[in-house]
Amino acid sequence: MENVEMNPQLHAAYNQWLASQIKSSSRERRQRLKKGLSFSSKQFVIRILWPAFGSFDGWLAEYEVIDFKDGYRYLDLAKPSVAIKIAIEIDDKGTHGSNADAHKFSDDRFRQNDLIIDDWKVLRFSFRSIMDQPRRCQQQLMHALAKWGLESNRIEPALKPAETAIYKFVENRAESFSPATLAKAVGIHRNTAVKHLKSLVAKGKVMPDASKPGGPIRRYRSKKGYL
Repeated sequence: MENVEMNPQLHAAYNQWLASQIKSSSRERRQRLKKGLSFSSKQFVIRILWPAFGSFDGWLAEYEVIDFKDGYRYLDLAKPSVAIKIAIEIDDKGTHGSNADAHKFSDDRFRQNDLIIDDWKVLRFSFRSIMDQPRRCQQQLMHALAKWGLESNRIEPALKPAETAIYKFVENRAESFSPATLAKAVGIHRNTAVKHLKSLVAKGKVMPDASKPGGPIRRYRSKKGYL
């Protein structure tokens, strides 16, 4: 299991998402967000949430709810709306399961029960599954949201015939690739490959893969096969 480096597009989107929440929050939530997300929550955001949807629209970190003891609890991630409230809880490797003491384990179950009683839809993911089975986590999250009436009406941008051919070649590739490699594989000029890759980036199908944040884009990778 290893950390995933954020490409420039993801890095910028993540920082903007977090900054906007810090600006709009108050009290303890603001302080928690200013410290940054926990390692496990951040891994979920960049390994699961971003590859699945290509944005953080509607998702909130460290979301504050009032429990039945009139105290505050903070959800790892939440997507609240008038129609449906979705909570993502991440079972961190050091705070759940066999390593948790009896009080913590029981309190965690009461926490989930309180959310369900208050009409939250709760999804739980373990830290290990986020790191070892990201595609399965992505699929389960997308399936749940579609079943609950969210994201199911999402309109995918239309692809030109050449873009469709390119995307079929790259969609399940786990490794990054250069425009020259792509051009040779599909039989087009490198400059044409670059043009189509930029269009696929804009349509959310392909991700630029810079060697360092802010550096030149010489390679790309599929968002679908990215993890």
